[in-house]
Amino acid sequence: MSQREAACKVVTSNGWLSRTPASFQREVLARSLLEQFKQGASIYSIGDDPGGMFGLVAGGLGVAMAPQEEGPYTAHFAMRGTWFGEAAAFTRQPRMVGLIATRDSELLHLPLAAIDEIVKCDPSAWRLFGLVTLDHLRLAMGGADDLMIRNHVKRFVAVLLRTADCRLVTPRNRHPIEIDMNHEDLAHMANVSRTTAGAILREFEAKGHVALSYRRISILAPDALRMMLRG
Repeated sequence: MSQREAACKVVTSNGWLSRTPASFQREVLARSLLEQFKQGASIYSIGDDPGGMFGLVAGGLGVAMAPQEEGPYTAHFAMRGTWFGEAAAFTRQPRMVGLIATRDSELLHLPLAAIDEIVKCDPSAWRLFGLVTLDHLRLAMGGADDLMIRNHVKRFVAVLLRTADCRLVTPRNRHPIEIDMNHEDLAHMANVSRTTAGAILREFEAKGHVALSYRRISILAPDALRMMLRG
């Protein structure tokens, strides 16, 4: 299997594109470019001119936001199969979020002109592109709900699980689940102090729930962490 074939298999088995018709998948993949990004590279930044969509094949992406007075700050970590960039394609307005490769990463890039080609041939394809926005809306609603948890430990657990893409269920064949986040990022996301975030993570590590390394957290027992949110 070629590198491109392997990349196409990833995005048709995980995330948005896997939930679309095979005919649409073929149109998207035929026009997508396979691109490599080194750790720390910017895929695009907040305020950049509108462009195409990107689907993560391998590696990791930090999602930066600055919607209000503060920021930019890391708001999420994207797993493979995740796509971004449809909002700019819809509106032709500047980018609302930024994407940074948190490790050497491989992405499929669907240029803006290619999106226009697909929609020109089949105007109803906009509904399928719109499913990406629904994914992001569900994620945002879930994140807002998690931040209303009053108990700071449970709130931290919820944010940690959401960031690792296992907030509600544990993905199959993905163990351990690695996220490229440091204590400060998670503390900001969960609205706790950095000291508190560090203490919680060390406790979880002692219990065997996570493994900590430099700017990376491995989730070893997502089901056990999820049980903490019940009751």
